[in-house]
Amino acid sequence: MSYVESLLGRGEQILYIARQHIFVLIVNILTELSLIAVLVAAGVASNVAFSNNPTATIGGISISSLILLICIVISVIVLISGFLDFLRWNSEQIVITDRRVLQIRGVFNKRVIDSSLEKINDIELRQSILGRIFNFGTIEILTASGAEGANVMDRIEAPLEFKRALLEAKHNLDRGYGYLDTDSYTPGRPVGGAIDIQRTLEELARLRDRGILSPEEFEAKKRDLLSRI
Repeated sequence: MSYVESLLGRGEQILYIARQHIFVLIVNILTELSLIAVLVAAGVASNVAFSNNPTATIGGISISSLILLICIVISVIVLISGFLDFLRWNSEQIVITDRRVLQIRGVFNKRVIDSSLEKINDIELRQSILGRIFNFGTIEILTASGAEGANVMDRIEAPLEFKRALLEAKHNLDRGYGYLDTDSYTPGRPVGGAIDIQRTLEELARLRDRGILSPEEFEAKKRDLLSRI
């Protein structure tokens, strides 16, 4: 079982998974590689500069060797930082389920930010020109708590698709067929009139045709609805 699956409640379904755009990872790694190149160049230049003065030492070590050693150590640290950037990018996810939005952060120590769909008031999308070219952007979810309840997802991939999936999940929950709470259901009690059930089944069929619901999920929800008549 994956970490994401371990966070799900009984009957909760994953609708969409996103993470930061790979452009963010590439920029970070290129920046770190550039820094390593500068450090290597500085180490070589210092070695050449002090090669004519081998008597210049600090603690018995020549200055040129000491500077080169420092540059190598810093380069190794930067390489480790680049590897951690990759692990962080690969492990951090934003998950939309039929009940909430989960923002999972951290490589070893995990932090999960949970936003209930029913408490989401507004969704703000911000995309720069570069973001529109490479298809990334920032999504900010505003919940009922106001500004303190803002949940920011910075430079995620395919932000338009993410926003669309989030709006559809919230719409489905508001209409009552995104998630059918079996715990609060009393057997024999109808969930609505025949017309309402027919409309719900038609909407479920559309979700199945669009790939949001699998055929098995559609049949399960269909049987559940019909059993409540």
